[in-house]
Amino acid sequence: MDNAFPGVKHVTLEYIERLKSNLEANTHSGVANRIQKFVSAQQFTSILNHCTEIIEKENTCVYLRPENPEETVVNVVGDTHGQFHDVLQLLELAGKPSSKNNFVFNGDFVDRGAWGCETLLTFVLMKICFPQDVILIRGNHESEFCTSCYGFERELKVKFGDANALHHIYPAFLKFCAALPLACKIGSSALVLHGGLFRSPSQKKSESKLNPKLGTLKELSAASKGGFDPSGVGRTLVAGDVMWSDPSHLNGLKPNVQRGIGVIFGPEESRAFMKNENLKLIIRSHEGPDAREDKPEMSSIQSGFCIDHDLGEDGKLVTIFSAPDYPQFRDFGDTRHNNEGAFIRLKGETNFCSVEDVCTFSATPRPPAECYYDLDIGGSDVEGPSDGSGGGLSSAGEEESSGDGAQTGKL
Repeated sequence: MDNAFPGVKHVTLEYIERLKSNLEANTHSGVANRIQKFVSAQQFTSILNHCTEIIEKENTCVYLRPENPEETVVNVVGDTHGQFHDVLQLLELAGKPSSKNNFVFNGDFVDRGAWGCETLLTFVLMKICFPQDVILIRGNHESEFCTSCYGFERELKVKFGDANALHHIYPAFLKFCAALPLACKIGSSALVLHGGLFRSPSQKKSESKLNPKLGTLKELSAASKGGFDPSGVGRTLVAGDVMWSDPSHLNGLKPNVQRGIGVIFGPEESRAFMKNENLKLIIRSHEGPDAREDKPEMSSIQSGFCIDHDLGEDGKLVTIFSAPDYPQFRDFGDTRHNNEGAFIRLKGETNFCSVEDVCTFSATPRPPAECYYDLDIGGSDVEGPSDGSGGGLSSAGEEESSGDGAQTGKL
């Protein structure tokens, strides 16, 4: 067949384009496990394992230094959360990956949306095909804790069967997550990481809670990537902070009580970090419109992009969120935010530090699909794995489609 899997060592852009088209068409079939017609459990596992071999060689903070920076664009993509149809639209807008059109995917590829498998396959195959030009960064949903709570583990079971999911694909996925870098430095002055700033691991545990000290890029580069489930303590302190932290409008560095893991940090912390590291731009993701709903003092993320800390000549800290009309599934009575998604085009001619070129887009109509998690689990990941339990929920809501692509869950 013309869409036959060529093997991980022979993946081409042409194959990825055909597979994307086949997977998109398959989402309209209404039969979730029909995905195996195009990617078998063995092939999915092989793809994940091969990508893991690539990213295991990357440092905790990877450096993206294009050979011809003046001719290069770096597309920075925020949370996509299994919204495959929106990902396809984003990739059409951004263009195909190449040495002059790079991509940084800033975590949270799966969970919540119904097509985490399709989204993950697309990103991982892009990484295999363009290992130097496509960077995958770890978000808090690239963990055992979140994927057991917010749907991806169950999605694998539904689409590939319990045995294949539990014994092959999911273990390979967790190894892939544990190998992902936590940050990417683009050029000399831009940094991308999922949640935000982090504490220095040089402090004792009590000091890091009572009087936390801001970490450094050197400490980030030397830190553990976090293992399967970064709990934010011990060797996983930096990983937990980077994956779960949030900016605040108030100065100060303190534990992120709302999430139970990570820190919250203010404008002066962003300023100090950028000055110390000679940065002009920090791009993070992690918060969608639901997370900002209870934070009226912070900038709105309704357009998929916002500036959280504008520090004038000292630089900017911004949030990019790439899942429009998020979340895909809502419990009855929950707010529908109608947000747009966005990605940032960073250009070498501005040293990859200007955020003037932000591409926003609206949600693509979605076919009916199953919700793979319990909708009453709560808002925007308000409880991180602070107790190390990594427990999760396994039942999923039914759904119904609302004509324009939005979906509402029933428990």
